[in-house]
Amino acid sequence: MSFSNKCDDQNHGDQEDVLSDDGTHHEAILREKKIRRLNMEQVKTLEKNFELGNKLEAERKVQLARALGLQPRQVAIWFQNRRARWKTKQLEKDYDVLKREFDAIKAQNEALLAHNHKLHVEV
Repeated sequence: MSFSNKCDDQNHGDQEDVLSDDGTHHEAILREKKIRRLNMEQVKTLEKNFELGNKLEAERKVQLARALGLQPRQVAIWFQNRRARWKTKQLEKDYDVLKREFDAIKAQNEALLAHNHKLHVEV
């Protein structure tokens, strides 16, 4: 199953071949995608809500979207992306803790090996 994108230069829209449920292809004109950055107030509100809970129930998503003037899908995607960033940061923190513990144990092991070697020499 392949999808091909074609640019319609006359109306600046995107066209895409879509495979329908019955297996036939239909040309669908997609509305032009606008990349919109969130303003600082929207981001602050989303961050505060993320701190309260990083999962969204449908009702909370709709309420947030209305309050911020966004589409519910935008709010859902923001939360999904924020969870991914949070997870990455959490993994980095966990790695740093484990690395410090490993380095400490390794240094302790090397000290014990050196002490063991010294005792063997004395015997």
